[in-house]
Amino acid sequence: MITYSKWMIRVAVVFSVMGALLGSDMAGRKDYSFIPVHSHILVVGWLSLFAYGIFYYVFPEPQKLKLAKVQAILSMLGAMLLPLGMLLYNKAYNGFTTGLFIGGGTVLLIGMLLFAFLVFFDKQLFTKKN
Repeated sequence: MITYSKWMIRVAVVFSVMGALLGSDMAGRKDYSFIPVHSHILVVGWLSLFAYGIFYYVFPEPQKLKLAKVQAILSMLGAMLLPLGMLLYNKAYNGFTTGLFIGGGTVLLIGMLLFAFLVFFDKQLFTKKN
């Protein structure tokens, strides 16, 4: 069985390194124009994906659901597309970059909503097992 926890934590670590490198570059150049991209890489990529990964590690049962697979894929995809779209949008204002920015955010939002659905409506998630 694929463990989404492992992949989400690994992808989160990649985002952590990317965010740290971007932050270091901005500080070194004293050019802080990419602060929104930097913060979204860290919050959406590092923090959110890490939290999802820990959730799936602590509660492995939802990983068996197809909805969890969709949630994991959409969350990782959205975490990649939103900062990329934001970066490109800040460099070139056109229909493609606007669509990538909005599309990435939409994919990410759907992933978050699916996670909320899994947490609130999986009746066996928080039941004690004897």
